Amino acid sequence: MDEPRKFAVDFPALRSGLGAGEFASSELVAGGLGQAVNAREHGYRRIDAHTLLHLMNFEVREPYRLSLARADLVCIQAIITGSYHRWIGPRMDPVSSHMLQISNTPTSASAAQAGVRLRGMLLICDRRHLLDHYRLNPEHVPAAFRPIFLSREGTPDVFQLPLTTTGIGLVDQMLACRYPEPLRGIFLGVKTVEFLCHVVAQLQQPLRSATPRLIGENARRKAIDTAADIYRREIEKPPSIEQLALRVGLNRNELSGGFREAFGLTPHAFAQARRMERARDLLREGRLSISEIGRRVGYEGYSSFARAYHAHFGHAPALGRSLPVEG
Repeated sequence: MDEPRKFAVDFPALRSGLGAGEFASSELVAGGLGQAVNAREHGYRRIDAHTLLHLMNFEVREPYRLSLARADLVCIQAIITGSYHRWIGPRMDPVSSHMLQISNTPTSASAAQAGVRLRGMLLICDRRHLLDHYRLNPEHVPAAFRPIFLSREGTPDVFQLPLTTTGIGLVDQMLACRYPEPLRGIFLGVKTVEFLCHVVAQLQQPLRSATPRLIGENARRKAIDTAADIYRREIEKPPSIEQLALRVGLNRNELSGGFREAFGLTPHAFAQARRMERARDLLREGRLSISEIGRRVGYEGYSSFARAYHAHFGHAPALGRSLPVEG
């Protein structure tokens, strides 16, 4: 087995070295780390004076171990897909998907194996900011985990809660963001605050309901709504049913059954209907060629788009607009 490459990140130094909204790539923060992963973006963004955001949407190219300095900082992690290992002192724990993990310890280390695909998010937030600004009341947290919020040194124990469908939806929106800067920074800042509000609200629930079932009827409906929003948002390249099920925390049967109950359609038919509706809207606007509209809704060429459009609406796309048909 290959010896993992070793990197280190100092969160307090990183936070103080960035201005609000600024982004630092992993290559800059920990030289070489960016080469160990295959990602469109891999690094850390300072949301405000108290908070850092690290989005995870990458595949591990080669095994690595990352040491983190994080004194007096609460780390809130939500993994949707994939897993890795974390060390706090001599203890090693798996970090699994669909769990919200909250910790505060001066140092930790994580290790990922080659080929692992990770999708999720890590927030690094000043402990006192959670108490003062978000008014988190640690009395609602189980006694064993209160040092996470009440002590600079924290505790080696990690507080775990189910990652709710609301949380999954917020993380997915951040991962799917394609806005250019500065809109990207503004959007991620707003969604980070929304996610922190959701986490604090979850922590403030009575202890008897602090660990609800992940997939009850209400949660399943929320997951279906999140999946439908993903299809509406990612028209150009909709995910497969398997990919979508992973992203919203359902299995394939739950996803398919939920779409039939909510929309009377299979997930594929729902996605196809949204693509065709978007194509019809673009045709009516009359600004783009038919081939370009086809590309915008996920078709490689005019012919395949025209066949799909005719099958859905019963007529050629040219009848929906004033521009000539392209061959």
